[in-house]
Amino acid sequence: MDDSDTEDTSWHEELAAALLENCDFGRLRNICNGRQIPQKFKAPAWKICLNVSNKADSLSSFDGIFDLQEQAQLRKDCKEFIDKFDNSEEEKLSLASDLESVITFYCKSKNVRYESHNGWLDILGPLVALRMEKSDLYNCFYALITKYIPRETEKESASFQLFRLLLMYHEPDMCNFLDTRKIFPDSYASSWFKSVFASSCGLEVIQPFWTLYLLQADPFLTFFLGVVILVNAKDHVQSLEDGSRQEIAESLASFPSQLEVDDISDFFSLAQYYASKTPQSFRRDYQAIFTSNISGSIEPIQHLQMALCLQVNPAELFQAILQGTGENVSYFVVDCRPADQYNKSHLATAFHLDSNLMLQQPQEFASAVKALFTAQKQSIDAESQAAGEHLCFLGTGQEEEDQYLHMVVANFLQVRRDRWTLSSCR
Repeated sequence: MDDSDTEDTSWHEELAAALLENCDFGRLRNICNGRQIPQKFKAPAWKICLNVSNKADSLSSFDGIFDLQEQAQLRKDCKEFIDKFDNSEEEKLSLASDLESVITFYCKSKNVRYESHNGWLDILGPLVALRMEKSDLYNCFYALITKYIPRETEKESASFQLFRLLLMYHEPDMCNFLDTRKIFPDSYASSWFKSVFASSCGLEVIQPFWTLYLLQADPFLTFFLGVVILVNAKDHVQSLEDGSRQEIAESLASFPSQLEVDDISDFFSLAQYYASKTPQSFRRDYQAIFTSNISGSIEPIQHLQMALCLQVNPAELFQAILQGTGENVSYFVVDCRPADQYNKSHLATAFHLDSNLMLQQPQEFASAVKALFTAQKQSIDAESQAAGEHLCFLGTGQEEEDQYLHMVVANFLQVRRDRWTLSSCR
């Protein structure tokens, strides 16, 4: 429900008082408790969510010189963008000037170039609609760009690959269908991620959408929202099987435009469900996707480009095994190390599948795979500690030794339609 929700508004008074006191994010989230914030409170609430309340005016250091190489294009884009708003001509002129100032200063201060359709104006749209002061406009824009948008080319590519792995994990049939047609996330999801879906949804939808999104304070949630979109688009997309790659990609890209205000709550609930059923270690490994500071190891980002399936950290795997079956992600562990290493030490719940057999003794390997699925089904039926719907392939962590493991995983992805995770012990 949006602002029209009249069932329970008693909490609005508490919200109003908290905002007057400039409360912290934790208190704001507790008060809202997943409910929509009334329109008149959105601006101060969003500023708290983005941690820019009472922040200094960054634009005060702007020299007021509009001399970007792409300034003419930026000015034209700002005017055309504001023309879509229902304001007086005088207001439109002022708003267009504010947008140009914000983007010009951002480009100069960060030494980046403006490009049409890069999502920046779409991000500014919902902020402008809340009639923020120009200084707040810039601070909120900067916070959104910094926390929620993959910006560098390398990280942007990594974000698409991570999204594909998450889709493979949750909806392998859909992922394989798109892969077969060579329709990859960069061809349809770019506008989603660059603008936090603002380029695809009308203002009446994106404002309540962003309210729930900002209250979650989770940049990775955008990927699970994308997964939900593809789940809902599955039947429609497969009905376009005879369509061209471009037709299918364009249809997917526009799919969020079908969202209505009444859909938002369920939309987020589904995204949070998928997030809860996903190994969490990827958040730590790939946090550099959403930061400009990559002083930490960039190895996980580089490795992501070659990953066949979603990885899970060994520590998370061990914790899941100890907890057993239940609400959390559960794994059926497939230990693919050579027999001598497995015999020396292994998890008590692990099924041994020597990856070397795939090439050396293919018939024995096929028999072992058949036994693997039988054992998995039996463990699930018995609700044993070894039970798990998600296959997790365990290797040595040594690149040379794990070459066979990667072949095994690739083979499973080709012939099976299950959910895959990969864990490497280091």
